[in-house]
Amino acid sequence: MSVNINAMSAADAGDAFVRCCGSPAFGALKAAARPFQSHGAMVAASRRIWHNECAMAEWKLAFEAHPRIGDVSQLREKFATTAQWCEGEQAAALESSNDKVLHELSEWNKRYEEKFGHIFIICASGVPAHDILAALKERYPNSPYAENGLAAGEQQKITEIRLQKLDVAIKAETDDADASSRRVGALGAHLAGSNMAAPPPAPPPARSPITTHVLDTTRGRPAEFIPITLETVQLADGSKWSVTGVTDKDGRVGTLLPPDHVLQPGHYCITFDVDAYLRRTTGTAGFYPRVPIHFTVKPSQVREHYHVPLLLNPFGYGTYRGS
Repeated sequence: MSVNINAMSAADAGDAFVRCCGSPAFGALKAAARPFQSHGAMVAASRRIWHNECAMAEWKLAFEAHPRIGDVSQLREKFATTAQWCEGEQAAALESSNDKVLHELSEWNKRYEEKFGHIFIICASGVPAHDILAALKERYPNSPYAENGLAAGEQQKITEIRLQKLDVAIKAETDDADASSRRVGALGAHLAGSNMAAPPPAPPPARSPITTHVLDTTRGRPAEFIPITLETVQLADGSKWSVTGVTDKDGRVGTLLPPDHVLQPGHYCITFDVDAYLRRTTGTAGFYPRVPIHFTVKPSQVREHYHVPLLLNPFGYGTYRGS
C-alpha cells in the first residue's frame, strides 16, 4: 500500500524517515522539507540534509541503528522495527557466508569498533560476505575523519534503498487520476491502431561529472568561501587543463565542469586553499594551508560521477569517494 508522504503529519512523516535512516534530526528535517514533487526530489533532499545539515552526532545515531553485519541474533532482537529491511539488505552476505567467514567478520568488527567507536557501515545489498570482509579490512587503516565520511556515504546509500521501499506516492490523488486517464487514453489509441509516440530520450546529465563539498568537522558545519582548483595531472589523451570554483553556503561546488563533459582516463587533482578559511574561523593558521587530493579515473569509469569531499579540521583532513 502506498503512502502519501506529503499528506502525513510532521510527526508521522518524521517517524517514517527515521525508519529509513535512524537519525531523529534527519527525520525531522526531511519532514520539514516537504512537499516533494517527485521521488528524485525526495532523494536529493535526503542527500543535502544528511551531508550538510546533520551533525556527526546524528551520523553516529544512524550507525547505531544497524545490527553488525552477519549478527542475525542481534538483528532480530534489537532491531525489530527494521528487521525485515535489515535481513533483506544482508541476505547476500548471510547466504554466502560460512562459519569461518562469520567468525572473521566478528573479530574484525570488534577491532573496527574499538578503533572508530561505531559498527562497520556498508551498503550490503547484494554483496557477498567475503567482499564485505575485504572492504572492512581495506577501510580499517583509515583515519577517523576519513572513515566517518565513508560510513556516512554508505549510510546514505542504505537510506535511499529504504526510501524506495517505503513505496511513497508523493503526488496528489489528482495526479493519480490524471495518470489513470492517460493510461486509458493510451490504451484506446493502441486499440484503435494509432501510432504511439516513442518515449522521450533520457535527459542529459544535470551536474558536473566531478563535484565536491567541504565539511568543517570541528564546527560540524559546511565550510563556505573556500577556493578550489581542479586540474589534470596525466590523462590518457595527453590533455592539460584546470578549472576553479568557490564553495557555497552549503560547502559545495557543483559546477566545475559542463554536465556533458566526458572525463578522460587518468590522474586528476583537486586542491583546496583552506588557509584563509581556517584563519577566519579559528583566529589562527591551520597546519595545512592547502589540501591537494589526487584521484584516478579508470577507463571503465569515465561516465561515472565523481564526488570528492574534504573533511577538514585545523590539524588534519580526510576524504573519500562520495555519491
